[in-house]
Amino acid sequence: MNRLKELRLRAGYTQEMLGNFLGVQKAAICKYETGRASLPQDMLLRLANLFSVSTDYILKRNPLLDFTGSTQEIIKIPIVGRVHAGLPILAEENIADYISVPQSDLKNGEYFFMEVEGDCMEDAHIVEGALVLVRLQSHIETSQVAVVRINDEVVLRRAKWEQNQLILYPANQNYAPMIVSGGDVQIIGRVLEVRIQGL
Repeated sequence: MNRLKELRLRAGYTQEMLGNFLGVQKAAICKYETGRASLPQDMLLRLANLFSVSTDYILKRNPLLDFTGSTQEIIKIPIVGRVHAGLPILAEENIADYISVPQSDLKNGEYFFMEVEGDCMEDAHIVEGALVLVRLQSHIETSQVAVVRINDEVVLRRAKWEQNQLILYPANQNYAPMIVSGGDVQIIGRVLEVRIQGL
């Protein structure tokens, strides 16, 4: 198994988009990601260039080496469990564990992982039990996936501001959009990455 799927999802590419870049079918990308076919050397080099990582990183030969071969600084990002009402999102009582991440993967800012509960974002491949990497920020662009606190509840939705109303869109047709026009509401951060546990 290699890191191709992880890198593709982090960059926001579909298998079809990556296939078009490499000049292969979507099915070939699926085989490369699952390890049913080995990545040809020329494709490996193109992917390393596309994702700005080393070929060794893609092939999991040495996860702590960057493109130049030097050791990266590793930082620990907290995993936030169930959020306790009234506490800041990163209060000690909310932190369930930590994940080590190369510092070069993150830009300036504060980050946390959050475990997804429920299926309201499953059509965006954000499934229950997945971990989302969130950058703490109070503003988001239209259609970005955000972590939003409404009173004592924290939700994960695609957000859009419209005439001083915050509209929160699910990615599951079984749920209706939420319209928040007042009250105690706060955008906590933007989702940058989705990690499916066990993959």
